[in-house]
Amino acid sequence: MQPVRLFSSPELMAEEIALEWQRLILKIEKAGGIFSGVLSGGRTASLIYRRLADKDYANTIPWHLVHLFWADERCVPPESEESNYGNCQRFLLDHISIPQNNIHRIRGEENPVDESFRYSQEIKNHILLREDQINFFDWVLLGVGSDGHTASLFCDQDTVNSPNLCETLRHPNTGKTRITLTPLAIRKSHRITYHVIGREKSHIVSELVSKSSRSEKLPAACITGEWYLDQDAASRL
Repeated sequence: MQPVRLFSSPELMAEEIALEWQRLILKIEKAGGIFSGVLSGGRTASLIYRRLADKDYANTIPWHLVHLFWADERCVPPESEESNYGNCQRFLLDHISIPQNNIHRIRGEENPVDESFRYSQEIKNHILLREDQINFFDWVLLGVGSDGHTASLFCDQDTVNSPNLCETLRHPNTGKTRITLTPLAIRKSHRITYHVIGREKSHIVSELVSKSSRSEKLPAACITGEWYLDQDAASRL
């Protein structure tokens, strides 16, 4: 079984992640480095953003050392309510003092294929700022869909085996285009954490955490990480 931490509420999970971000970034500051994190979309991410925007963290984290990336993005402008970046901007970025150059968003309003290539290059360029030139990121936060997808890596699509850092694809149900980091890019992180809430996710969480034979073909099974779960999401473990 993969490492699991249980929380009595989604709010307590968000508080713990925010606290761990603060501790890690302050530790990196003392070492003279920078922090590179990858964010995701969804309800859990919004709770984390709100917590990090609170004065306890907004005023104590050295945001000038923080570089933010995104695991995936819908091909919509940042003003759209569907934009993962836009969601983060509303709940976090507008409330902290972070240099614009430290915000590495996927430009969902641009040509998807061109943007996928550009974002891959931006990630490669970023590693020149890091003392650790093996891993792109310090911490990746991921969600999981009830179908076992993570980021925008869906079942029965070849993106999980891509040799590229980013790919474009169409959502299997809506047909809408998305841009996503690939497992190759996500794995180049010191820490990968799945944060999942809700009883509707409990079945897929059980499959993935226990590494059942049925989970082997799920995209989230291709990326090993720890699991932060509220009681509902963990109810089948």
